[in-house]
Amino acid sequence: MKQRPTHEQRTERAFRTYLDLLGAAEEVKWALRGPLELVDLTVEGFRLLVMLDEEGALPITDVSKRRGVGPEATRDVIARLEKRGWVRRGLVKLPPVEFERAHLPKSRKEEPREGRRIEVVGLTAAGKKFIGDVLTRFTKVFKQIMRNINPREQGWLSRLCRKLREGDVVKFVREIRMEEED
Repeated sequence: MKQRPTHEQRTERAFRTYLDLLGAAEEVKWALRGPLELVDLTVEGFRLLVMLDEEGALPITDVSKRRGVGPEATRDVIARLEKRGWVRRGLVKLPPVEFERAHLPKSRKEEPREGRRIEVVGLTAAGKKFIGDVLTRFTKVFKQIMRNINPREQGWLSRLCRKLREGDVVKFVREIRMEEED
C-alpha cells in the first residue's frame, strides 16, 4: 500500500513543478524569439496578436490581466504593434447602467445616466493578414519546439496550462493525484 506524501513532500513537488514550468516556458520563448525577430515581432507582441486573432477586440484592462502584466506594459506592446499598422485602439461607450431612481440623490433623479467608456484594442485588416501569414510560416517552428512531447502529451499540457491560468487549483490537484495513482 502506497503512503500518502507528507505536506512537505507535496510542497516540494509543487515548488519543483513550478520551477520546471518556468524553465520550460523560458526555453520555448527563447526558441521562438529568433524566428519572430526575423519579422520584427517580440514574443509579447506575438501573444497579443494571437489573442486578438482568436477572440476579436478586447478591453486593454482584460488583455493586461490575462497577460499578467500591468496596463502600461500592455500599452507599450500595443504602441509598437500600432506603429506597424497591425492593431488599433479605440474607446467604446458601454450602454448606460440603469439604477432604480429611488437610490439616486434628488439632484440626479432626473438626469439620465451616461455609459462609461473603455479602451479596447483590435486587429486591423493588415494585422489579420500578418498574423495569418506568421502562423502559416511558423508551423514548422512550433512543431520543432514541441518535438519532445507527443500529441497526447501536448493536449494534456495545454489543458493543465489552461487550468493554471484559470486558477482552478482543485482541478489541478485532482489531475496530479490521478497521475500519481496510475
